[in-house]
Amino acid sequence: MSNPALRYSLYRLGIFAALFAVVMVVFGLFDLNGRGIIFLAIGIAAAVSAVISYKFLNAQRDAMSEALYNRVQRAKERIAEDNRAEDASAAAIVREAS
Repeated sequence: MSNPALRYSLYRLGIFAALFAVVMVVFGLFDLNGRGIIFLAIGIAAAVSAVISYKFLNAQRDAMSEALYNRVQRAKERIAEDNRAEDASAAAIVREAS
């Protein structure tokens, strides 16, 4: 997978899904069911997966932030180049008009 943001997101989603399944199995073993149990399982899985992701996905998060930083820098360079070209053409028009 070449897209670091996609890779990081899929890892996070996979960790969440695995933890959600584990929490639901544990709830099933203790015969916990009823209204709102799904939301409790989602909350537990989300909290634990956030901690696990923070601890163990440092390399993927760094790769994602570097890729996003590089993309923003390229966009800034393109915008600056477009602004220089626009300024040059505006200066040429002003010279012709004078």
